[in-house]
Amino acid sequence: MKNIRKKILKSLTIVTIALSLATLTGCGNRNVFDEYGDSVNTFRYVTIEENGQSVLHRIKTWADSESESATFRTECCNNYIWTSANNAVFYQNKPEEYAYSRECCAER
Repeated sequence: MKNIRKKILKSLTIVTIALSLATLTGCGNRNVFDEYGDSVNTFRYVTIEENGQSVLHRIKTWADSESESATFRTECCNNYIWTSANNAVFYQNKPEEYAYSRECCAER
């Protein structure tokens, strides 16, 4: 009887862990096992193609979706931007000046 209880408890534990991992990784940009050692949420800058220019924005928050889109709340102008992921490049650190045409709100 004890062996059966242990097997059932072990099975329930495995199922609970598997469901928890599936739930956590199924939500947007949550990555439980980060292969590079940094959280995917540490991106601080993004360049977005706007009217033929590559504009650098400082990121306050961001999220991606299952489609080819991404949304950003920017620190520089407090704007909410929804764009195609094909028009945006993420950076953890501020990129070199050659990587963008202009900086958002740089004149402030």
